[in-house]
Formats: sequence, C-alpha cells, structure tokens
Amino acid sequence: MNRVCTFSFFLLLSISSFGQVKTINAGGIEMKISAADSSINELFCRVGEIPEFPGGRAKLIAFALNNLKYPETAVRDSVEGTVILEFTIDEQGQVINSKAAQSVRHDIDAACLRMLAKMPKWQPGRLSGKPVAVYERWKIIFRLTD
Repeated sequence: MNRVCTFSFFLLLSISSFGQVKTINAGGIEMKISAADSSINELFCRVGEIPEFPGGRAKLIAFALNNLKYPETAVRDSVEGTVILEFTIDEQGQVINSKAAQSVRHDIDAACLRMLAKMPKWQPGRLSGKPVAVYERWKIIFRLTD
C-alpha cells in the first residue's frame, strides 16, 4: 500500500487579504493561504506595505512546495501534526528569529525551519515609507493519507 504524504500550508499573514482563502493542490501537497486575525495589525494595513516575497504569493507557494518535504522518518513512523512557525522579515528583507512556536517532532520542525532558512531576501515591509520589521506566523499541517 502506498501512502501519499500531504501537508497543508496556511500562511497566517495577519496583514493581507482579509477573509480570503486560496487553496492550491500540487504533487500531493495541499497548501492553503488565509488571513489571520486582522484586528492586531489593522492600522498597519491601512498605512503600511506588507513584505513581499520575490515574484509575489504564487512564487512563495512554489518555493514552499519545492523546499518543504515531509520527512521520510515521519512518514515511516506515521507522524502527523501541525507546526506553527514564527519569524520576522527584517528591515533588509531577511528572514530572522525563526522558531517552531508549536512543535510536532524534531524532524518535521527541522524541515520547516530549513525551508525558512533557504528563503531568498524579501521586499521588506514599509511604514510611512521606511522599511520596518514585520512579524509572520504560519501554520503548516502535515497529514498522511492512504
């Protein structure tokens, strides 16, 4: 019996597209992008510019699909779960201070953090025309299906 490894990728970008959810399926991987609670960053949304991945959201999704792999050890052990990643995109567009705020298991957490470490430089967020650091929180669900 072959198992299909899937994961859902929720970018909890609290400063983007309020109420919209976009689902993309590619190669057995389901990725969902949705906005988080916008009340926290409502002021920023009105006057600021959010960080942008090089090439936009579609390129970010492609990057994640190419660089985030379900670890074979987790597949073998039938491990599933949700990782919450927290990190900052600094004033220069670098991903810094990345951590798994909610952990599943070391190998799955490490796969997520490796993906973040490989990210190219982003266009940084701006507030009043000046680059600012922006906090990000992403939810990635790892699920095995038969």
